Amino acid sequence: MLRTMFASFLVTACAAIGSTAHAQETPLVRWHVMGGYSETVGSTRDYLQGGYLVGAGFSITPSRYSPLDFRFDVSYSEHQATNYLLDLGQQSANTQVDDGTGSFWSGTGNVVYHVPLAYGVRAYGIAGIGVYHERVELTQFDPYGGYYYCDPFLGYCSGGGADALVSSSGVTKFGWNAGAGVEFALPYGRAWFLEARYHRISTDTPVEYVPIAVGYRF
Repeated sequence: MLRTMFASFLVTACAAIGSTAHAQETPLVRWHVMGGYSETVGSTRDYLQGGYLVGAGFSITPSRYSPLDFRFDVSYSEHQATNYLLDLGQQSANTQVDDGTGSFWSGTGNVVYHVPLAYGVRAYGIAGIGVYHERVELTQFDPYGGYYYCDPFLGYCSGGGADALVSSSGVTKFGWNAGAGVEFALPYGRAWFLEARYHRISTDTPVEYVPIAVGYRF
């Protein structure tokens, strides 16, 4: 179903490209930043909790009144490990595991198609492909791994430990994303936007997460 929707969206976008090909205006380039909550879905939820996402990028619009954008994003998402993943890591490493994180770097190229809703408000669909790097790290707390000092006269000790890496793994794969959003226009071509996008990384067991982000385009 998702693949069918994705293909239909790309067909619509290609038709829009044809309708704007005759425009003689200079393409517009706008930058954006974004951040928000990132929810894991599917089997990924068994291993990683909800986390956060930050990102930035730029969009190229063929002409001022074109409904089509070509958008390029770089983003980083980080998630805490679930107790299930900590238990698996502890059994595999045969040592104590106290904490862990999973992170995703992504660089994607996307097609965006806008639909006007009201004056200064547009809905849009977005879909694209890219390269994703997934990394998982499991750690244990080492009370002597950080600064630690004891006064020989007063017998007072202070300081703290540090997290010691137990195991880590990383992989780089292709993936795709699709979603929708709403954009609110501001003066001088700027805008706020709110969007939700489904990301799927093509690992042996697909990694899936859905960031809900607020962004600013300028």
